Amino acid sequence: MARYIALTCEALARSVYAAASDSPHTVTARFFRQGLHNSPKKLRNTLQDEIDAIQPGECDAILLAYGLCGASTANLIARHTPIVMPRAHDCITLYLGSRERYQEQFERHPGTYWYSTDYMERQEAGSTGGLGAGMLDDNEQYEGWVEKYGQETADALREEISGWMSHYTRAAFIDTGLGEGTKYEQRAESKAQAEGWTFERVPGDRRLMTALVHGAWNPEEFLVVPPGYAIKQTNNETIIKAVPVE
Repeated sequence: MARYIALTCEALARSVYAAASDSPHTVTARFFRQGLHNSPKKLRNTLQDEIDAIQPGECDAILLAYGLCGASTANLIARHTPIVMPRAHDCITLYLGSRERYQEQFERHPGTYWYSTDYMERQEAGSTGGLGAGMLDDNEQYEGWVEKYGQETADALREEISGWMSHYTRAAFIDTGLGEGTKYEQRAESKAQAEGWTFERVPGDRRLMTALVHGAWNPEEFLVVPPGYAIKQTNNETIIKAVPVE
């Protein structure tokens, strides 16, 4: 039996809890605010600090339950304990269970605004939408901008976001089978109706998260970063690689 410490975005909390509940190994999960994705450098520094705080021999591997996430996890260094990370660009791949399924969805509907129970239930104050960066969902968010930045800046932000909105054609709710997601599915459907998009309920698949937490690390789907190596982006289908630290 191995001992793992999982450093996890809270948007994947239910999947990690579910996988840990029947893992053959001892798993300690530590969760981080999903809002940290808005500042890749801050998220990277937070994760590196957590990695560095783990003592030699404290665990057999550090499980990084993240995707590349806008290069947030690039350049993280394994000090004395291996890091294991899925080969994924973001959490949509982890919700859907494979890069292939994500690619298939992207090819069918490249402009998709994603919803999931895991992500929606842990949104921070002021965030109301799904996984569509910078999307404006209602007047409350706009009014918050007016109060914080002033009318002129708020209007500019709204105009810029409206441009992004024109690229979206679908709202999709990913059902991972965990938690009560009815209200979030309804929110996704309402969003689609309001914007004139199509709506689709997409079955999730927890196989990647289960494999990570259970220690089944197929090299085609997971990167094992040895001590003294750093995570680097590859810009090809492998997504990430381990490179020695000079």
